[in-house]
Amino acid sequence: MTPNTESQAPAARAVIRRHRGPSAVWILPLLAALIAGWLIYRSYQEAGVMIEVVFDSAEGLEENKTRIVYKGLPSGTVKSLRLNGDLKSVTASIEIAPHAEPLLHEDTLFWLVKPQISLSGVRGLETLVSGYYIGIQPGKGSPAWHFVAQTEPPPPSREEAGLYITLFADSVNSLHQGSPVYFRDITVGEILDYKLDPNGDKILVDLFIQPQYSHLVRKHSRFWRASSLEVKGKLPEINVRLGSLATIIAGGIQFYTPPPLENPAAEEGDQFRLYSDYEAAEDGIEVLLSFPGSARISVGTEVMSQGVPVGRVREVTLSDDLQQLQARLLIDPRARPLLRAGSRFWLAAAAVDVADLSLGNLLRGSHIELAPGAGVETLSFQALDQAPVLSSDGFPIRLLADELGSLKRGSPLLYRQIKIGEVSGFELTGDGRQVQIYAQIEAPYRKLVTSATRFWDSSGVSARASLREGVQLRTESLTALAGGGIALMTDPGGKAIGRNAQFTLYASQQASLEQAQQIDILFAPGAPVAAGAPIRFRGQQVGRIDSIAISAADGSRQARASLFNEATFIARRGAQFWISESKIRLSGVENPENLLFGNHVEVLPGNGEAMQTFVALRKAPAYRPAPGLTLELHTDNLGSIATGSPVLYRGVPVGEVSGYELTLDGTGVRVYAHVDQAHATLVRNNSRFYNVTGIHTRAGLFSGLSIDVSSLETLVGGGIEFTTAELQAAAAEERQVFTLYPQREIAPPGEAQ
Repeated sequence: MTPNTESQAPAARAVIRRHRGPSAVWILPLLAALIAGWLIYRSYQEAGVMIEVVFDSAEGLEENKTRIVYKGLPSGTVKSLRLNGDLKSVTASIEIAPHAEPLLHEDTLFWLVKPQISLSGVRGLETLVSGYYIGIQPGKGSPAWHFVAQTEPPPPSREEAGLYITLFADSVNSLHQGSPVYFRDITVGEILDYKLDPNGDKILVDLFIQPQYSHLVRKHSRFWRASSLEVKGKLPEINVRLGSLATIIAGGIQFYTPPPLENPAAEEGDQFRLYSDYEAAEDGIEVLLSFPGSARISVGTEVMSQGVPVGRVREVTLSDDLQQLQARLLIDPRARPLLRAGSRFWLAAAAVDVADLSLGNLLRGSHIELAPGAGVETLSFQALDQAPVLSSDGFPIRLLADELGSLKRGSPLLYRQIKIGEVSGFELTGDGRQVQIYAQIEAPYRKLVTSATRFWDSSGVSARASLREGVQLRTESLTALAGGGIALMTDPGGKAIGRNAQFTLYASQQASLEQAQQIDILFAPGAPVAAGAPIRFRGQQVGRIDSIAISAADGSRQARASLFNEATFIARRGAQFWISESKIRLSGVENPENLLFGNHVEVLPGNGEAMQTFVALRKAPAYRPAPGLTLELHTDNLGSIATGSPVLYRGVPVGEVSGYELTLDGTGVRVYAHVDQAHATLVRNNSRFYNVTGIHTRAGLFSGLSIDVSSLETLVGGGIEFTTAELQAAAAEERQVFTLYPQREIAPPGEAQ
């Protein structure tokens, strides 16, 4: 029998080996611990500082939503709110971002920013979309973590370059924080704040003057409230002054600087008196005049010069020996050139001149007469016992006018409202189209008339009215109303003239200033523009549309326009005119003033030969050179970028989009980005430009979700951001071409961008 070999085979034995080293099962817990540790470390690094701010109420505050914003940069978030024990206030616990921790000091101020509508304007309008937020103004002192919020926004900090001065006044009627400061009706600054002085006697008004206008403020400048309506009535002259629409709504302050302008410039912290109105500010030069003790003068006695009021007696005192009467005069600053060593004063007794029965002579009574002379300026005089004998020698000139108006023989020639001559005759020119007027300038005033002298008809009543400038109504003296008059002003730089020199007599002072050049502009059918619309070059008015009429059946229009004398360089071949309209976008309103005042005409000057007729563009040119640097960016799609969209560098606005257009082949878009002159050096040959419109996201399993929103402004209205790797690279040139990339790559959390 064959033996069973299988049953006899030895049994298999299991081999047991001991594993040396950690088990793979621990890898996942270890990885989870490392991630948790990294998250804890990053949370610790990014954790902010907790502070408490007490508010009067929780209105507009929301937990984990309301932000702290400093200079447009989010710097913290409200984490919790609680009602205080006094049941009258609320404490907000706020987490301040690490980068904002240096702002926290004892004097740091917090306040709730919300929409505010006042006569001076609208503030906080952006909160209608983004919600209320908390503003912060850094202070000084020791670090602090507990604060009491302000009920109103604090005055702006004085970090911006410019001139900061203070006015003192008895009241601040029609003045508000933010009200403008005007010089010759141009806004040059604003009111920062006003408060009582420590004694409670006066009100101190803090002003900020923009740096480009600070040289206009001198030690002897005069300030007054820009009242909406001023009526000054005193026979024989009545003045009515109605301010512009802006001063009617928001109030404001006007100032002027009497010549000479070389007086010392104002310094930061200087204080000035705020007068109630223009007339009070004008009344200011003190002159001491000595009379014999028997002179019959009193407080209020007028000072006249050739029939024109130039001042009044402010104070009268009699000397101890009764021999001298000291009269302290207040002279109109416009009459300052008359106060010379050779000038003479005397008391003119009340009398009725049969040759001149004007109402002014009947009502005026006794007054002090001033005859100007030569010499150095002086403010102290000895009055004459009787009127001197004045020279009657005249210097002849000729004036050419379109019509005679109310002028006649004997009508006065007035320099700063002082009579320096008169009309001696007139006749029609040979072609009968104009009037030749002959006039005589009195010998003492001959040097006042030069080749730079302007003459205009000042007869009767003059009025100007517009929504932009308000209403100005002025009546001349009764003498000018009855017999006419010619006013004149001499600009610097004129040359001496000979006898019978020829001048133009303009219809008004405004016309004499403009000395306009007439041009014709042809407009295609489209945006409306009306007669009186201004023509502007870089924001400054350089002319106006005088008339406009339909010139063809398709709606084309022909406009007659005037360019002011200083802007005649514009009327050359290559000049571009177009109608500027208001445009309303989600990001804001372009040219908002046009909604109220109507469209205006913009112009870019030409560089060819002089021309009189121009064809306007149908729309604004995409490329418009301006101070600074304008770059040409090429992209496939415009997206939501629009004219006016911001150009950003590190999140700071440094310019804006000035225009855009399709390429000639229609395959792309050229975007023109203008960078302000102060930031133009940031653009180099190696700069890169990105479209930061909308919301950009990036997600990953380990990197998480990254969301990038540059700002609310770019989210709504588009924007462009650029970076410059090497500022030592060659500077970019005007209209240099760059690529506009669709968006800037977002770095994963924890990585540098």
